[in-house]
Amino acid sequence: MASIQKRLRIAAGQFAPVRGCIEENMHYHELLITSAASAGVNLIIFPELSLTGYEPEMADRLALADETRLLPLQTLAERYDMTIVAGAPLHVKDSKPAIGACVISSKQPVFFYRKMYLHPGESDYFSSGEAECVITARTFNIGVAICADAGHPMHAERTVQRGAKIYINSVLSAGGYDKDAGLLQSYAKRYAMPTLMANYCGPSGGWKPVGKSAAWNEKGELIAQAPEDRAALVIMDLQDGECSGQVICLSK
Repeated sequence: MASIQKRLRIAAGQFAPVRGCIEENMHYHELLITSAASAGVNLIIFPELSLTGYEPEMADRLALADETRLLPLQTLAERYDMTIVAGAPLHVKDSKPAIGACVISSKQPVFFYRKMYLHPGESDYFSSGEAECVITARTFNIGVAICADAGHPMHAERTVQRGAKIYINSVLSAGGYDKDAGLLQSYAKRYAMPTLMANYCGPSGGWKPVGKSAAWNEKGELIAQAPEDRAALVIMDLQDGECSGQVICLSK
């Protein structure tokens, strides 16, 4: 039993989003979650604004005001006893929407994290969050970041100070991929903390994400990386102090 308690399988779900269509994007989430469940995954994270695609101009109209649109994911979380971290714009009273991570777990209330650090131009459409996020899955403390959060070393540092032993980042990464990946690798090595990135593999919001969702172990070594143009799962397996990775590509 002790060995089971010390094991966690986390996946990054990579796919190409449909512009502003929650129903279509939900379908991709369901496919990836089902595949992840078959692989024994306990937690899956999707790219930034995964339920809508990265579409700032549409954020106000698409912002989630409650948990209703998340019910299909709640059903899957219960069915597979899995934690799901999906992205969506979140309604903020008397302010612009936030770029959110919706943390959906079996038999738990939905928790919403708001991206703290915005890219230039994002503040025209979004408001920023005020606190880091650490969640717990299978006794592991996991820090959650959304894209530019990880571009600020203080975010990773404060997340570690709050008890995180793993750092997962939901991104849209295009031309700056090498920099983004390098930062996650550096945090892994600096804090002896495995890191995981979930990226898109198709256009969104005028950007051309490059896929290559990836995982690094506690030494900063790349242990798994998805292709550029395929829907895929990047799985990070942590057991008894060991960290390994694998990639599962979905059929086109």
